[in-house]
Amino acid sequence: MKQLSLFPELDLSSDEPLQVNPTTNEIFNKFVEKKKESPVRKPNAVPPKTPTIQKYKNGGAAAPKPKPKIRAEHMDERLQRMIYTYDSPAGMKKPAHMDNPNIIDYENLGKKPKPFNNNDPSTYPSDRDQQQKINSWDIILDTTIKSGTPKEKAEMREYLREKNKDPSQRKYLTKKELKFISAYNEPTKAAPIIPITPLPRFDPPKPRDPQMIEAERRFKQMLEESKREKELNRRTGLAGLLGIE
Repeated sequence: MKQLSLFPELDLSSDEPLQVNPTTNEIFNKFVEKKKESPVRKPNAVPPKTPTIQKYKNGGAAAPKPKPKIRAEHMDERLQRMIYTYDSPAGMKKPAHMDNPNIIDYENLGKKPKPFNNNDPSTYPSDRDQQQKINSWDIILDTTIKSGTPKEKAEMREYLREKNKDPSQRKYLTKKELKFISAYNEPTKAAPIIPITPLPRFDPPKPRDPQMIEAERRFKQMLEESKREKELNRRTGLAGLLGIE
């Protein structure tokens, strides 16, 4: 620890050889993350009067916020709360633990929040019991699933199974809660609808009526004879002699 305070730039767990900066005479090894002030390249991207910034490997990302440590109220705290709530003597002050969001009432510990109902004030987040359940349920569920004792897991499964049996509560259970009691059914994906293109249809020609064929032949013959007669009249008739087309 003494060396670390004397040489804060060193990574004492590294096997890399020590080096000396000839400009500043600082001792360092290459695995140390430098957090020196660097000139700002984009002055308009930082607050005014900020000529330098610190550069970090992780971009200066904030550390994840630790989950609050919650606990159930002790027996003496519970007694104080119940006396204050139901039979408060004159001049009794509110117990200090009742304003601590990390101390959960015995009746609310390990209880799932009520589904929100606009007509039920007890489901509002402003309600003290509902607020305690909202603040503690996810933490207790995750802790029980990951590191709970067999007894704690059995109690949690029994509680969730009771919720799952109630049709009015079943729809509010999350995927994680249903998986914990082996009641989650993966939704089946609908099969893709493939459009069916009809194949081209070929209908052979129907045989024609012989009488219709004969009538059509005679009609065409009459047209030809009329055409020949007009041509003959044009050439040999009066119009032909006079040269009139």
